Amino acid sequence: MWTINDFSAYRMVSGWSTHGKLACPYCMENNKTFTLTNGGKTFFFYCHRRFLQHNHKYRKNRKDLFVGRVEKDVAPPHLSGEELFDVVSEYGDIVFGLQSGKQKFSGFDLTHNWVKQSMFWELPHWKTNLLRHNHDVMHIEKNVFENIFNTIIDVKGKTKDNIKARLDITLFCNRKNMELVCDGSQVAKPIASFVLEKNTQLLVYKWLKSLGFPDGHASNISRMVNTEKCRLYGIKSHDCHVFIQTLIPLTFS
Repeated sequence: MWTINDFSAYRMVSGWSTHGKLACPYCMENNKTFTLTNGGKTFFFYCHRRFLQHNHKYRKNRKDLFVGRVEKDVAPPHLSGEELFDVVSEYGDIVFGLQSGKQKFSGFDLTHNWVKQSMFWELPHWKTNLLRHNHDVMHIEKNVFENIFNTIIDVKGKTKDNIKARLDITLFCNRKNMELVCDGSQVAKPIASFVLEKNTQLLVYKWLKSLGFPDGHASNISRMVNTEKCRLYGIKSHDCHVFIQTLIPLTFS
């Protein structure tokens, strides 16, 4: 009927690579990604306003989103299964197995991200499916939880609020209160409003240490909490699901 996988496995089951500037399997070659000047990562910050209604106020917002830019483009076309099959069929001499990741079709990473023709297209009903690939929510929630929690708690080496991010904020966003402050030869990173103070962080960990859940609802999260080092250890995907759905709204509200 369909596949269920995380975003990394999407490449293997669909044939569309999920790396680089053309990673989005919906926008494909019509996206507006760019590389961060300091962070060096592919950034999708400017790709989503065109999905809004044509008269939406965020389209003309030059201050709070991407500074100085308005969005006039419409959403990219959504290819039907038949149209997508016609595109995939243009790539011949498909190599399967361990060597499939090493083949490069003309225009790869420029006009397309196809690395192979998925064997699922051999199924007679595959191109008529309205939904062919599902993303595994548990994997996504784990990544989202770790990024949110580590940034708010300001875990060293794991927070997304680092020096490179602050430098890029200066270039692309209107966040004066988050820009780096230079004092002679020293550079200071102002504490963001979403980062908890040290004593508040300790209260969060002590609260997590005291939690108990009904049998089978979640792991024994108290065993994963170290209040002395203010760290979490051994969090599994289902535990992250419980955090995202239940605990984070209570903790940081």
